[in-house]
Amino acid sequence: MKRIIALLAATTLALQMGLQPVEAGMSDKDKAAAAAAAIAILGIAALAHNKHHYEEGYEPGGGEETAEFERGYRDGVHGYPYWEGNRTSGYAAGYQAGDRERENSMAHRQQASAAKAPPMAYQGCAQIVARNFAVGIHQVHFTKARSPGKHEWMIEAAVGRQYMTCKMRDSGELIDLRGGRL
Repeated sequence: MKRIIALLAATTLALQMGLQPVEAGMSDKDKAAAAAAAIAILGIAALAHNKHHYEEGYEPGGGEETAEFERGYRDGVHGYPYWEGNRTSGYAAGYQAGDRERENSMAHRQQASAAKAPPMAYQGCAQIVARNFAVGIHQVHFTKARSPGKHEWMIEAAVGRQYMTCKMRDSGELIDLRGGRL
C-alpha cells in the first residue's frame, strides 16, 4: 500500500512539474480536463489495489459503500470486534474479507512443524504467486503445506480471497502450478 501511495505521489509530482511550462498556454477547460484525467488515474489505481479483497461477484456500489467496506476490512484484518452500530452491507462484507485475510496471514503459525516446507520452496512459491496476481510478495500468505513425495512440497498460497497451489522442489524450483486450494 505504501509503495502504491509513493508511486502515485511521484507520478502526480512529475505530471505537475512537466506541465508547468505548458500550463501558461492552456485554457481553463484544458486544465480541468487534465485534472479530471489525473483523478481518474488515481481512482483506478486505488480500486485495482483492493480487487483481491472483494468476494466473487461483490463490488461496492459507490463511494460511501466503498468507505464502509474499507472500514470493515481494517477492523477485520486487525482483529477488532465487529462494530454492531454499523449495519451496512459494505461494512459486513469488508469485515468478512478482513477476517479471512487475518486467518490466512496467521495460518502458517498454526501448522505442525512436520508440515512446514523448506524456506526455498516457500520463497519460490511466493514469487510465482505474487507475479500471477500482480501484487507484492508480502501480500502472499501460506495456508497449508504437505509433502506428497521426497523433496517435493504442495504449498497452498492465498492473496485475499483467491488461492493458488504450488508444487515445489526443496530447492525452490517449480514443478506445477494450479489455481485453487490444496
